[in-house]
Amino acid sequence: MANAVVSAPVGPPSYRANYVARKTAPGEARHGVAFALKTWGLEQLADTAEVLVSELVTNAVVHTDSRLVGVVVTRIAENTVRIMVLDTDRAETFVPACPSGDEESGRGLFLVAALADRWDIERVVTGKRIWCELDTKKVQP
Repeated sequence: MANAVVSAPVGPPSYRANYVARKTAPGEARHGVAFALKTWGLEQLADTAEVLVSELVTNAVVHTDSRLVGVVVTRIAENTVRIMVLDTDRAETFVPACPSGDEESGRGLFLVAALADRWDIERVVTGKRIWCELDTKKVQP
């Protein structure tokens, strides 16, 4: 599937891509998400969005047996984007345990919770989706 910023005649602007679940997928997803945000004039969200999508795609690649990982970024409001990462993992949704200070991994969802304005994990027929939203911060005059 070709990665593209989709200009639909109706509905909000969106970017959709599927990535083969391999170690290069997080980097590929970062580039696609950053391109979409810059296209929409939301460059100020790009750095945070790249970290979030990287963490979510990495989790899907490392912790599931999904062959493909889907990424959807939708501009749901003038100043808000929603990033969704979809995989085919059918395991029960879990609440992440707090990793100890010595562990080198296990902090991805804690990072998502800290950086995103909102986020959640949802079961879907085909597996699960993890989404997060970012709002631009309006500068007060």
